[in-house]
Amino acid sequence: MRNFSRTTIIIATAVAFTSILSSCGSSSSTPTTVPNSATIFYAHNLVFRNSTTLSTGYNAFGQLGYVENGGQLANRTVPGPLNAFFPFAGVAQGGVHSVAFFNNSTVRCWGYNGFGQLGNKTTTFSGTPIKTVDISGVKAVAAGGFHTLALKNDDTLWAWGKNDLGQLGVGSGVTDEVSKNGYSTVPVKVFSGTVSGGFSNISSIAANGHHSLARANGLVWSWGLNSSGQVGIDPATTGAMSAPNVVSGLPASGISAIAAGGGFSYAIDKNGNVWAWGANSNGQLGNGTITQSFTPGKVKTSDGTDLSNVVQIAAGIQHGLARDKVGNVWAWGYNFFGQLGNNNKIDSPVAVKVLDASGVQLTGATDIRAFGSSSMAKVGKVWYVWGDNTYGQLGTGSVGIVLIPVISGF
Repeated sequence: MRNFSRTTIIIATAVAFTSILSSCGSSSSTPTTVPNSATIFYAHNLVFRNSTTLSTGYNAFGQLGYVENGGQLANRTVPGPLNAFFPFAGVAQGGVHSVAFFNNSTVRCWGYNGFGQLGNKTTTFSGTPIKTVDISGVKAVAAGGFHTLALKNDDTLWAWGKNDLGQLGVGSGVTDEVSKNGYSTVPVKVFSGTVSGGFSNISSIAANGHHSLARANGLVWSWGLNSSGQVGIDPATTGAMSAPNVVSGLPASGISAIAAGGGFSYAIDKNGNVWAWGANSNGQLGNGTITQSFTPGKVKTSDGTDLSNVVQIAAGIQHGLARDKVGNVWAWGYNFFGQLGNNNKIDSPVAVKVLDASGVQLTGATDIRAFGSSSMAKVGKVWYVWGDNTYGQLGTGSVGIVLIPVISGF
């Protein structure tokens, strides 16, 4: 496993993170030309409805899979379909690109491609879903800021896109392209020759920012950027990991779910407790502090007790969401854009109740999602949305911050 220069990593991360934060308050207008580089991240949304993939939000690189007549890559605030119908089985959105897979079959990607994250042997953006080469039999996908993961039916994990911080997880087995350019435009196999019997029996994957996670054999594995301890290793000694590493300090009983945030990570144990590690400047670890930690700790509620009975977690750039077994929705972390859904813009270092229009906890949820500084929860047949809506990514038909859950057009 190769370590990276910690000084270089911190500088690069600071620049990237500043771009993410500053972009969130930018104009919601649609660019008239395709930008030379990406500066606005996690501002688009993808949702399934009636077997159709719908998209909203920022579209400067075609990440909505939608091109207007005349070829304009227009933003949209009302959910609409991709330019062509694709019977996808699952989708994921990265910082500026999108990825989807057909049931146990091939992968298609679209959007920004400056580091080969579309996996089609080029670095040219695409406004329509384009086939990723040399991969099939896929059953799950995930996307980070500039990289993509795909889990195959044979339990092998593949990655493509940017690898300057080890986020592809290929260890020392880099290809000539990765060695020369720091990215791969085709899928490469994630390194599996690790300790403890190898990296096998993968049950779920996650990615965000510049790091990746996988759940395998009841353990959590992580790789990529570790500037804040999000990989579960002391960042003072290891700035990044180029191959999967087991996260220590989690319950021996096993982990049932994982989620990756912008610079932090989450896991649910078999008892429904949420564990968090990594960046914590806005309380996104939910442990009552704003101190980063490379050691997993439990997410707390306002009375100091452990958040419990959780069945699903989701992570944005600097906030977290949880859904418990009766459908109550909880949130914690950064709240400048109202992404905690509690009708204010005050950060919270502990889990707080997401509120409905009457001021009581939103409940009855069957699914939750977090992306960028935006949040969603499905109740019945509708999606409630809140948080950052600068580019119409919440699908409400308008733009602007949403402080309390409202029904979207998804």
